Amino acid sequence: MLKRTSFIVTAHASATACLVGCMVLLLAATASAGSGYEVTHPPHTVAAPEDAQLFYLEFRARDEADGFGHSYVTLGAIDASNHAHQTLVAGFVPRSADDDYWSKFGLPVTGLIGVTRSDLFRQPDARFRILINKATYLRAIATIRKLEHTWTGYELILHNCNSFVGEVARSVGLQAPLITAQYPVHYVAELGTLNSHR
Repeated sequence: MLKRTSFIVTAHASATACLVGCMVLLLAATASAGSGYEVTHPPHTVAAPEDAQLFYLEFRARDEADGFGHSYVTLGAIDASNHAHQTLVAGFVPRSADDDYWSKFGLPVTGLIGVTRSDLFRQPDARFRILINKATYLRAIATIRKLEHTWTGYELILHNCNSFVGEVARSVGLQAPLITAQYPVHYVAELGTLNSHR
């Protein structure tokens, strides 16, 4: 009886924490509703060098002064001279400025997997990188390509940029945080902690 009661109390505490987290995100997002939207382009992709010896997968996140923040992934290859070459950058975002505006109120909108200028040029506030082999690299790319065609609905609380990052992480055998309704910088930090043994 003690174990069952303990489980119920723990489940209740987890549900309460999730609800509080969702409310905080919605409040923060609605406070900045109407702020600038960055145009999204197809994922940035370049071919890996022919002499690539190793590959990497990096999960990144940044804070936004006017809102929730953003998480996304980058993949790359390391050539025979030990130089890193970024080969793919992708994240999951609302499709348009209107979608972005309404998503901040927790409404489901049209989503898009792509890349923004900030993904390419701004320094991330959090990052977690792992080295991977070619087969895992190709699996991660295939996952992203599949999600490009199947992920069309964005919801700030349930199906967001963190959900995308988690899906890519799980596709290569990593553990992903259960709660995606959190600030992206915290999500990527937790992802790193969960997989610190790698």
